[in-house]
Amino acid sequence: MIKTLDYRFEVESVNKTTEAIERIVKKYPAYISDSKMELENPVLENKLSIRVENDFFQDVVKEIDQLAHFVNYRTITTEDVAKEFVDLESRIKTKRQVEERYAEILRNKAGTIAEVLAAEEKIGELHEEIEAAISRINYLKDQVSYSTINLEYYQKITQQIAEGDVPSTRNDFKRALSAGWNGIVSFALVLAYIWPVILVAFIGGIIYRLRKRKLLLEN
Repeated sequence: MIKTLDYRFEVESVNKTTEAIERIVKKYPAYISDSKMELENPVLENKLSIRVENDFFQDVVKEIDQLAHFVNYRTITTEDVAKEFVDLESRIKTKRQVEERYAEILRNKAGTIAEVLAAEEKIGELHEEIEAAISRINYLKDQVSYSTINLEYYQKITQQIAEGDVPSTRNDFKRALSAGWNGIVSFALVLAYIWPVILVAFIGGIIYRLRKRKLLLEN
């Protein structure tokens, strides 16, 4: 039997729930096979898949149940693959018998060249089909040995965004006034540093104009 749990629920904190699930997984013969966290404002969500040995499936599920704040859905499905096992094993046996008959033709060189080539091609096809059936059996054995827990848990973060990330108009105005005043202070400091230069330039300009006027009068 292949067991699969599809579970979606709300939590207070996605990060803390992820840490709790990781601790649960370490307690059992289980592992996290896939994990994907994403933010679709205003919801932070983590999609996570756990593979756990069948004997510990219910134990893990009970501990995860304690983490759910609100359950959207919780569905457990089972699939009986015993019949498929029998069919695959029967097919492999039959194909190997056919493969052996073609191999006998090749060993005895019975038949024409065309028949020998056809036998080689057929053996190749049978070999590929047998390998595919064996791979399927191995996959089913893994699925039967381990159950799958597909989790989707999320956190609504509208409140945090509204209070912490969106600046108010009043705060913008205060920051603008502060920046303007800082600009005036900075300009005043610059003047304080360079006022001797400004004074010398001013006096020099007056002396220059007086000398120019005196030269005009003498001419």
